[in-house]
Amino acid sequence: MMRAALARSWGRLGWRGLALLLSGISWITYGASLTVQPRYGTVRGIQVLLGWVDMAVWGWAWIGAGLVAAVYAVARPGRDLPGIAAAMAPPLLWAAAYALGGLAGASATAWGAVMPWGTHATLIAIVAYLTRPRLIVPRVVRHGEH
Repeated sequence: MMRAALARSWGRLGWRGLALLLSGISWITYGASLTVQPRYGTVRGIQVLLGWVDMAVWGWAWIGAGLVAAVYAVARPGRDLPGIAAAMAPPLLWAAAYALGGLAGASATAWGAVMPWGTHATLIAIVAYLTRPRLIVPRVVRHGEH
């Protein structure tokens, strides 16, 4: 009975859903850490974003994106695009912020965070691409039929 439940869960989730669920959980916990006590390096590295809103707001944005990604983990491929966007947007934003922070001189080590954040978003895109539904089903036409 347990195996059947696990098989049904995996059938609903799959690799695509698992990637969204893990990203969602990660973003929720990371966002919570930003709201409670952000690390000094993070604050320095994303200084360009802190001119808009404070770190607690960014933490809640990560939590919100994580919730969206986790909820859409069980959606069918093709209907889970908001979850994919929610899983990719925060790390892409962080990668851009660290890159700009490094270029602006806010942090001498900001460059070291650009690839890890950018890579996570890229991996989500790769999983989404490799597990995409067939969007165009070729029509088979027999000779003589129109």
